[in-house]
Amino acid sequence: MRAKTSYSDLVIIGAGPAGLMAASWASRLQLNARILDDKADRIQNGRADGLHVRTMEILDSFGMATPIEKASQQIREICSWNPHPEDENRIQRTQRFLPKEEDFGRYCQVAIHQGFIEQNFLDFLEKDGPLSVERNIKTESLEFDKADMSADNDYPITLRISHKRSGRSEEAQGADLELPETEFIKTKYLLGTDGGHSWTRQQLGLEMGDGKTRRHFGVIDIIPITDFPDVRTSCAIHSTNTGSLMTIPREGRLVRFYVQLGETGSSGDELDTEKITPRTIADKASEILSPYKLDYDFCDWWSVYTIGQRFASQFDLNERIFLAGDAVHTHSPTMGAGMNVSVQDTYNLVWKIGQVVKGIAQPRVLSTYNAEREAVAEKLMDMDHKMSEFYAAGPGKDARNYNKFRGQFQRFLSGVSVEYGPNILVPDTHERNPSTPESQNGSDKAARAQLFSKQSVSRKIIVGQRLPSHLVINQAEASIVHVHSILRSDGRWRLLVLAGDISKPAQMSRLESLCEYLANPSSFVYAYTPNNAKNDAVIEILMIHAAPREKVELLDLPEILHPFDPKLGYDYWKCFSNNDQGVEGEFSDAYEEWGVNKDKGCIAVLRPDQHVSYLGDLEDIKDMEHYFSQVLQPQKKRN
Repeated sequence: MRAKTSYSDLVIIGAGPAGLMAASWASRLQLNARILDDKADRIQNGRADGLHVRTMEILDSFGMATPIEKASQQIREICSWNPHPEDENRIQRTQRFLPKEEDFGRYCQVAIHQGFIEQNFLDFLEKDGPLSVERNIKTESLEFDKADMSADNDYPITLRISHKRSGRSEEAQGADLELPETEFIKTKYLLGTDGGHSWTRQQLGLEMGDGKTRRHFGVIDIIPITDFPDVRTSCAIHSTNTGSLMTIPREGRLVRFYVQLGETGSSGDELDTEKITPRTIADKASEILSPYKLDYDFCDWWSVYTIGQRFASQFDLNERIFLAGDAVHTHSPTMGAGMNVSVQDTYNLVWKIGQVVKGIAQPRVLSTYNAEREAVAEKLMDMDHKMSEFYAAGPGKDARNYNKFRGQFQRFLSGVSVEYGPNILVPDTHERNPSTPESQNGSDKAARAQLFSKQSVSRKIIVGQRLPSHLVINQAEASIVHVHSILRSDGRWRLLVLAGDISKPAQMSRLESLCEYLANPSSFVYAYTPNNAKNDAVIEILMIHAAPREKVELLDLPEILHPFDPKLGYDYWKCFSNNDQGVEGEFSDAYEEWGVNKDKGCIAVLRPDQHVSYLGDLEDIKDMEHYFSQVLQPQKKRN
């Protein structure tokens, strides 16, 4: 039978969380994409189990957070246990504290097995469109020509795959009986999310650094039978002579134990990992927990892992073939960050691929992926090394002051401190001096040779970081919502106009001048909007003011803030009010939280992944024009 040849915008190899996040973006952006996996089914239990604030925000932007939040175990408290000062063979609780990760966003840390998370992605794909995981696929060869991977070549990558005929899940049986044994896929872009032993990475000839140690930890998910009092809280536990362990309470009575086992190849007794069993791990945990006892009747999953930190020297090849997740960075699970960072890798990447494929963004935006996510991976490696050493080193100063020690990791763990740029998507924040000769001599080209953001307009909206989410109130219907709930992952850019106190005539005049420009057919909003598309299809304008809500009438505002549709009427979901002085109820003042002057306001350009690209004053229209001219593709003239 002749091999079939097909064509795709994007092929994703690997259907773990990183690959499924990529597929979710591809589905939402309506790409001609495929996701391939060599396994018969998704993960059923075990593996990664922790989700932090930023990842939950991302999942919520696709409508996936609620079922996870309901089914998972919330991590609200952490306890530290160390040797008893009068008896080193016993442990005692030395600290109990609240991590308060929800202070960084809407969510706290939650724990649930990876299979449940993967199923939520699969449910989303089933509801959202035709893209689904193709299973039992063997990737056989990858062909590309580095010299022929320019933007002018539509399909520079050829992937050869075969469809396995045995070992398929019952669901897959019969579904692909007519498919040929071998298929060639010609694709514009390829993404490898195929794990630590990545086939894709091997085809590119990229090496992972050798950062493995001889230290081993056992991990076991059990329903514990124990008298240990803190078994339903997350614990860091150090003993004097028997090692360290970490516990994570899980859904359905399960608790995960990360247990220090020992080293291979060291002096004295050597650890033979081939002889490790679930009982070995549980017995070791029971020794560490002395004087408390641990047993189990039900074990859901277990594994042994070697401590180490490794990552590849680059995350892409010619901005056509990309790697993400464990395919480019592997580390220990002691940080509880692996799945989060992997999901955030592809959340960063695939909207860029989608906009380039659709002709919305310039191909140059793809160059930002490697730098933005490599910097995150480097920080992850450093912090994971410190956390691994914390557990391997035994009781000490950091163990007895765990709250302080963990504090240095917390913002990174939550994901909210990730900061991109400066690059083509995130201008630097060194502000121009308005008295410089370039500004005085009338040379607009010279004055704007370098574009800068004005970080000074907001103390807490940080250029390059994701927009902090706070509660605001809808101007038309008085519903109280988190700002992130209106920043759905649909591929659109946002102009977030923080208009200030528009009950003051001077401030209303500034807003009206801005809107007059934005509503003009010659503005950049129209320049980057395709023919026959709604005016907010590429760049959506949202406004949050700081005036008393009763002093503002929605329909008195410029129409671009409440656009009219002849079939649907006005759009009532683009204008919001700040809770000025708490008059709207018991929730915080967003302007105060963001550090924005209510008498001046500001404007923020938000990328489709909710990171802040640009900050400026309401009058900085030329700078915004300049920004978008570097990033987006002008569309055809509208009729």
